[in-house]
This record gives sequence, C-alpha cells and structure tokens, in this order.
Amino acid sequence: MLGYHFLIVLYLMKKTDEYMLNRIKWKAGRHGIYKRSNGYTFFFDELPESIKGHLKTDLKEYLSGIPVIFFSKPSNQWTLLCTKCVVGYSGERVFCIDFEDIFEIETYPFWITKKSKLDWDELTISDKKSNRYVFHTYDGYDHNLLHNILLMCCQLVA
Repeated sequence: MLGYHFLIVLYLMKKTDEYMLNRIKWKAGRHGIYKRSNGYTFFFDELPESIKGHLKTDLKEYLSGIPVIFFSKPSNQWTLLCTKCVVGYSGERVFCIDFEDIFEIETYPFWITKKSKLDWDELTISDKKSNRYVFHTYDGYDHNLLHNILLMCCQLVA
C-alpha cells in the first residue's frame, strides 16, 4: 500500500505543460518582456501565423511541450523556449535539449568574455553527456531572461 501512495505523490509532483507555460510567462513578465519590445523576442503566440506554422512543421521532431518564447537575432540564429525543452538554430543546424537533460548553464565573467552583460547574446548549455550547445538571443536583456527562465525550469523538473 505504501508503494501505491508514493506513486500518487510522484505523479502529482510532475509538472504539466500548462503549469510550465504559466510559470515561464510569469517569469518573463517579471523580467520586463511586456515593457520591452526589441523586435527580436516574442511570445510564440504573438508570432505571425506563417512563422508559427513554419516552426511547428519544420521542428516537429524537436518540439517537446508547448512553444512559449521565440528569441532571434539579425544573423537569423534563434532559440525557441518550450515547456519541456529549448530548441536552437545555429545558422547551420537545429538542436534541442530537454530541461531534465541540462547539466550546466554556463556563465562567464566579464574578464573572460570582454563583453558587457548588456552585449551577451549567446548562452552555452551542457547536457549530461557533456555535449555543449550555444543558444542565441538578441542582447543581454534577452540573455538574462533566457538564463533565468532555464534555471527555474531546471529546478521545477528536478
């Protein structure tokens, strides 16, 4: 009987896509996404239907969960944050990492990057197999937003 109750508790602790969606949107709001419009970062729902359709069709094998925030930059590199994973495009290939597979979100101090935090536009993430992925944002504000949301998501799925 104890095993049955333990399974129920584990099931109830599992975060639904809707729960993750609401938490991500809440966190984005706390970081000022509504006040700041740079033309490169959007809630997925606010993208034009043609872009949403293109992303959903082309990324069908990568998408896990509900797409929430789309980060892009003039070089056509982009990051799509979903409720279970983060998908990136380097300009050459698409890649994805589930939150539960994230091992490390790397941050570099100023003396290594030689960039101001406001100029940071890449976030490097390592998975549990030591693969490294670079996710792109427009600027330091978006970098900080993505970084903090990913930290929250990793804590929620742990």
